[in-house]
Amino acid sequence: MYLSIRLFFSLVIFSPYLVFGQQDSTSSGRQKSFIDKQYLKSYLTDSRDIVISPVRWNTYQWIGVAAVVGTTVLLFSQDEEIQKWVQGNRTPALDNVSATIFEPIGSGLYTLPALGILYGCGLIWRNDRAKITALKGVEAYLLAGVASQIIKHLTHRHRPNQDIPPDPGAWEGPFRGFDFTSFPSGHAAAAFAVATVIATSYQQTIWVPILCYSLATGTALSRVYDNNHWASDVVFGAAIGFAIGKLVVRNERRLKVLPVSPAGPGISIVYTF
Repeated sequence: MYLSIRLFFSLVIFSPYLVFGQQDSTSSGRQKSFIDKQYLKSYLTDSRDIVISPVRWNTYQWIGVAAVVGTTVLLFSQDEEIQKWVQGNRTPALDNVSATIFEPIGSGLYTLPALGILYGCGLIWRNDRAKITALKGVEAYLLAGVASQIIKHLTHRHRPNQDIPPDPGAWEGPFRGFDFTSFPSGHAAAAFAVATVIATSYQQTIWVPILCYSLATGTALSRVYDNNHWASDVVFGAAIGFAIGKLVVRNERRLKVLPVSPAGPGISIVYTF
């Protein structure tokens, strides 16, 4: 519980640093909240793009997909050995860290309030970057959750804690109720989706991507440590979250009105893709 309280307050402190780390404030006057029809519509358009994205992948993206699939298959062949080794090396201290820090990140217990704090800081300090990042983080979290749930219910893989002895090769196939939802890891997908949105939005501040991806990686590893997932589950889930986070940020549309020159009249309209 002590670790949980410390992490929560760390997230409260962390959000203003993001706001002031990138000076992207609105001008004086009434500011935009960005929770509008366009934002809500982005859930549909981004979902569409996730579904049709394979037809748009270039050579490098296909190579990346092949690498993820290859790594998942390789880990699948070693899932049982990895599970035995991890469970044989558990300690009370690591149990506490996993339960109080990393599991709540993947479940949204820390992640969603942190995004809410970031959005609130953006409102208070009139920072568009913070508000957009928070909203896109929520979107990525939800889309990653939906995507992972769809795959879970198409595969129905047994979790390592559901069989005695654990069987990494137990797959029930599509539409078999709500049991056996190991593949992929939803916690890993959600953690990496949000981490990717924040890390990409603040990539010029080097410690932000390092912190975000470290927490996401810890969340993914904790799922194997807690015996809730196989190693191949978390790798594939992390890849889903990363891809969705990148897509959500890439599809972000922002209209800025900037002065053409500090010394001259006029404005410049910049539409950022």
